[in-house]
Amino acid sequence: MDKNLDSEIWRRFKQGDKKAFSYIFDTYHMQMFEYGHRFTFDESFIKDCIQDVFFELASKKDKLSTTDNILFYLLKSLRIRIFTNLRKNKNVSADFNDDLLADFRLEYTTEVDSEEKELRLDQLAQALNQLPPRQKETIFLKFYKNLSNSEVAELMGVNYQSVGNAIQKAINKLRDIIDSDQDSIVLFLRMHIR
Repeated sequence: MDKNLDSEIWRRFKQGDKKAFSYIFDTYHMQMFEYGHRFTFDESFIKDCIQDVFFELASKKDKLSTTDNILFYLLKSLRIRIFTNLRKNKNVSADFNDDLLADFRLEYTTEVDSEEKELRLDQLAQALNQLPPRQKETIFLKFYKNLSNSEVAELMGVNYQSVGNAIQKAINKLRDIIDSDQDSIVLFLRMHIR
């Protein structure tokens, strides 16, 4: 999405424009649900977290920071809410983040015609599931949600260099697992990860 448009919509929302709020909800709630679903299959829990995020946005709109990437802002808010609520529900320590990330799931589509391409996608899907949890989440945010490295770093609470390292390590591991060159892997990721 156009960063200028995001900035304008966000500004109008913060000023109390109900149409801007509706636009934000209508445009992004399904993407938020999809991201939340990668952490847990509990759909009502995810919907509650999304509702909490939008309730907090509406009630604190005059105190919110500015943004030129609404999706990033919402995914970050949702991730924090999911982790916070799961921690409360399970009464667990800070190490819970790693346990939660262990369940992070990636899927792929097979909208291809040739059997060879489908076989490569199957190999990629199997290879993706062999990645460590943080690498899987990084790949998802970078290639499926098209976030920048700095946005991925902020969303995941890691430094910028860690994101680049995680992406490079993931691509190298995928290359080794499926015996393909780096460019092919990046192309498959951009076209088929869901």
